[in-house]
Formats: sequence, structure tokens, C-alpha cells
Amino acid sequence: MASHERDKAAELMQALSVLALERTAFSSERAMMAWIRTAISLYTFGFSISKFIDYLALQETGIELSTGLRRLGIALIIMGIVALVLATTEHLKRIRRMRELGLPRESPVSLPVAASGVLLAIGIAAVVSITTGWPA
Repeated sequence: MASHERDKAAELMQALSVLALERTAFSSERAMMAWIRTAISLYTFGFSISKFIDYLALQETGIELSTGLRRLGIALIIMGIVALVLATTEHLKRIRRMRELGLPRESPVSLPVAASGVLLAIGIAAVVSITTGWPA
């Protein structure tokens, strides 16, 4: 009887451990999604600044436009890219550590990591578009 109770207690402890790891994994995904939101905000603000400068240049208002504002827009987009790369790297390290501790693999691809990859491509395309004018 005592052996049966010990087995049940061990099963319960294992289940609680897995649930704790799953809660931590969900928390990590929420943090990753917050970084994705931050990167999108940086992209949007940087791209808006650059396009507003382009709009003013097309209006030929006689206003002397410095290149500093355009550089600020590009810098904001690059900050978004760097933040997203660092956040994705940290998230993947955290998940790998949790898998070593027994976190079950739910799916082969994490949705926040996939979204991060797509957003990285969008950020790089935005920087290329602004700096080279491609596609015209």
C-alpha cells in the first residue's frame, strides 16, 4: 500500500513539474509576442518618419530637409530588427532549456518564432526600400 501511494505521489510531482514548465513556456511566448509588438511599433514609426520626409521632399515646400530625420527613421527600423533578433534568440534558448528539463514538444514550429521570422524579413525589406528606393 505504501509503495502504491509513493508511486501516485511521484506521478503527481512529475505532472506538477510538467505543468510548471508549460506555464513558463507560455510566459516566454507572451514575452516574445510583446517584443514582436514593440518591433512592429518601431518599424511603423521609422517607416512613417521616412515616408513623411519623402512626402515633404515631393511637395517642394522650400523647406530645407536634413538627412538626419531619414536616418532616424532607418535607425528605428534597425532597432526593431535588432530587438527582434535578440528576443527570438533568448526565447529559443529558454525553450531549449525547458525541453531539457522535460517540457513536452507540442509542435515543430513555434508561432511567435515563425511570426518573428516573417517580421524580420519585412524589416529588412523596409530598410532596403528606404535606403535604395527599390522598388521605385
